[in-house]
Parts: sequence; structure tokens; C-alpha cells
Amino acid sequence: MGRKTSNLAVFFLLGCLLITGCATTKKIAGDIMGKSSDLKKKIAFLPILNSPNYGGEDFRKAAGTELRAFLGRNCDGLCIMDSRKIREALKEMPRIESGRIDHLALAEFGRIHGLSAVVEQGISEVQCVTDKRGIWGFRKTCLLTRLSFRVRAYDIETTSMLLDELVREEVEISEDAWQSVRGSNEYNKGIAHSILDKITPKIGEMICRRLAEVPWRGYIISSSDGIFTLSAGIDVGLATGDILEVFAMGEPVKGHGDGVYLISGPKIGEIKVTKVRSQQAEAIRISGSDLENSCCIKLKP
Repeated sequence: MGRKTSNLAVFFLLGCLLITGCATTKKIAGDIMGKSSDLKKKIAFLPILNSPNYGGEDFRKAAGTELRAFLGRNCDGLCIMDSRKIREALKEMPRIESGRIDHLALAEFGRIHGLSAVVEQGISEVQCVTDKRGIWGFRKTCLLTRLSFRVRAYDIETTSMLLDELVREEVEISEDAWQSVRGSNEYNKGIAHSILDKITPKIGEMICRRLAEVPWRGYIISSSDGIFTLSAGIDVGLATGDILEVFAMGEPVKGHGDGVYLISGPKIGEIKVTKVRSQQAEAIRISGSDLENSCCIKLKP
């Protein structure tokens, strides 16, 4: 009898662990994606900067592909814009004397395409380092290759920086590979992709969490005969009948250096969505005037 009770207890505990495990998995996924939003946020990617030129175009392409794939799998609140036209336009995006992106040009581009943010990755450093690891008294020297990525996300509504982080990851490698990378910064595809497999989830989670904190904003990009065209549609979840609040363009604010930030002004009217297409929508005025010169639109609560 005691043995039977013991077996039942074991099965009960296993069942609890399985249930808890599933719940934990869902919680982790929810944490990565952030709080769900009524409307998705469109993002695009600037070309990856590679100051040490590690791996050339092959590595840049792999890094971009892995990050977009991770976000597509794990961040339901985002809509990734990755057409050839957008890639080419972002490749030609002007930069100021300091080498930074021209924020005003980026904001103009982003509004036309209904973007919430533009993400930029930069491979900033490749290092060969040593580290002692293991149990005290039995520690061994490990040879590591460390890669550093600079990750930035630019807010389209304000031109401010939503994210600016340096992310590092490393993998243990053989002595021959370590000497090769250390001596000539030689690109090893296997090592590089091992680091990408570790660093991509870190970067992806960072982007998901940050953008989950930013409310959706849309833009009126043209008007004709009382019809307003919006740079968002089915792709973000807009539907016929949605009511949107329209906000005036505030006075630009001068930031540090040559930075200029755009600020939305007071609410100046409302519009109603009458037609939705894949990436755009049409709306009519409910109230207000001069709506085509607005800063942004928001979904009415």
C-alpha cells in the first residue's frame, strides 16, 4: 500500500513539473514579446556597420538574417519591413559629419513607410581573450573569441534614441583557431556563427522589450478630396471603422550637438478609417482642421 502511494506521489510530482514547465515557457515567451498591443509596430533595419570588417558581407548578412528571424518568431508585436526598396533606401540614408545617421532624414523616411523605429547594428570589436574557468583548485585557462555588437534603435516619431547598448558574447575555441584570429583577425565562419547563435537572442529580447514600452504611432502621408492616406494598414492591424486621434506638430527641440528632436503638440482632431490595404489605409475627417500637417496619429482608446 505504501509503495502504491509512493508511486502515485511520484506521478503527481511529475505532472506538476510538466504543467509548471509549460507555464514557465509561456511566461518566458510573454516576457520576450512584451505586453501585447492592439496595433503592431513596423520596424526596418539599417545596413550593419562592421568597423573591424570581420567576416565581410557574409557575416553582415548572417547577423541581419538571424536577428530578423528571431524577432519574427518571438516578437508578435512587431512587423518587419524588409523589401528591396526599403533596404536600398536605408543603404543610401545620409549621415552627418560625425558619422551618425541624419535623424531628420530618417524620420521623414520612417513616416512615409509607417515605421515606429529603425534598428542599427554595428560590429564594433573582435577580441581574443583568456579566462580561468572551472572548480577552484582545478581551474583551467580557456581560450575565447569575444565579439561586441553596438545596437541602436531610432524612434521615428521624435528622432530620439530608444536603445543604445553594447552587447558582448564569447565562445571557447581551440588554440590554433585562437592564434589565427588573434594574429590576423581571420574570419572563421563556424566560430562567428557560434557567437551569433548566443548573441542574437540577447539582442532580440532587448529590442522586443524596449519597443513593447513604446505606444503605436501612425502618420498621415497625404490627403486629397477629403480622404487622408495613412502609412499603415492591415500589416499593423488597422480595421475599417477605427477612430484615430490626430496631434499637431510641436516646435522642434535642439538636443546635444547637432541633434534635433520632434515633439507632438496638442490633439487637433479625429479621423475614421474607411478602407484598409496591406500597408496603407484611407480615412475621413470627423473633426479638426489642417490634419494633413499633423505630427502623428494614435488609436483612440
